[in-house]
Amino acid sequence: MARPQTIDGKIDIKSLSLSELTELLVEQGHPKFRARQVYKWVWNKGVTSFHDMTNVSKTARKQLDEAFVIDFLEPAMQLDSADGTKKFVWELRDESHIESVLIPDPGIPGHSKPRMTLCMSSQVGCAMACSFCLTGDLGFKRNLRVAEILNQALQVQQSLPEGERITNLVFMGMGEPLHNITNLIRSLEVLLDESALNFSHRKITVSTVGLVPQMARLAAATPVNLAVSLNATTNESRSQVMPITRRYPLSQLMDGCRDFPLPHAKRITFEYVMMAGFNDSWDDAARLVKLMSGVKSKVNLIPYNENPQREILRPSEDHVKAFQHFLVKRGVQTSIRTTRGIDISAACGQLGKATQGMRIEEAGIEGPTISLD
Repeated sequence: MARPQTIDGKIDIKSLSLSELTELLVEQGHPKFRARQVYKWVWNKGVTSFHDMTNVSKTARKQLDEAFVIDFLEPAMQLDSADGTKKFVWELRDESHIESVLIPDPGIPGHSKPRMTLCMSSQVGCAMACSFCLTGDLGFKRNLRVAEILNQALQVQQSLPEGERITNLVFMGMGEPLHNITNLIRSLEVLLDESALNFSHRKITVSTVGLVPQMARLAAATPVNLAVSLNATTNESRSQVMPITRRYPLSQLMDGCRDFPLPHAKRITFEYVMMAGFNDSWDDAARLVKLMSGVKSKVNLIPYNENPQREILRPSEDHVKAFQHFLVKRGVQTSIRTTRGIDISAACGQLGKATQGMRIEEAGIEGPTISLD
């Protein structure tokens, strides 16, 4: 078992899988059944205190409280979009902030089912410095701990009216998920656990800028969906907007995608942010068709969400549709992402704007010590 993550000397219980919790509790003299009992209180009931575990003896609750901590996120702000999208800004124990976005989709009768998608963050800031993304302006602060990742799903679910449930999770928020791959994989284990948050691997998507070795590690650990942020069709142009290309060239990235193991029904999603005059020419479209050759893929076109902090322009709606038609006509499965939450800076590439604008007063009190091991 890996060394547990701790807060102020206590084990962060939300960083543990059920098997790890069982092992620790048995070592401490608890009966084996206690682990599942406690695990369900933490993940199914969402309790924030061991004293709320009413079917656990008072003696056991006291012992648990002495050894473990139940971590949670502090809500700092919630912004509601006119289109129903909600952005949650969370304050962490070290007074850092992250953002999560809940996107409801009523679906189309006879075509698609209603969905409730949560876009989750994996880091405070981001080290990838993609030029079109505001999160990169924050720089990289730190990786999120397992509990900080998981609490986004747990606490947003708790905020929903009775009977409503998050149906899909996408790791497309602040940060590069595969840059925090150890904590990501541990989080996915809890998300997929029937005794915990119980999501299907078909309903979870991890997005990456193209950390090729970590893509292979993700595939070996879990069967969740993969999305690759592509955004250009030549190595030179991709390097201009995505510095990671200098480390993992486009050819190496596409080879990694071709080698990525996929079940029969799954495809890799290639996210393609369309920026007027940069990557939306017909030559780009033709090269994109070639790039998709030999890859079980679908392309998601994302018209750039303009903002005053960038000079990048959004292509016209007609041009985006024509670009899609070009790809589809040549056998490339292609969709256009509907822009959601733009009025609250919750759209693709805008996360971090609320975080940048927050001013946290210094309390003059030493915060808790947090181990990231």
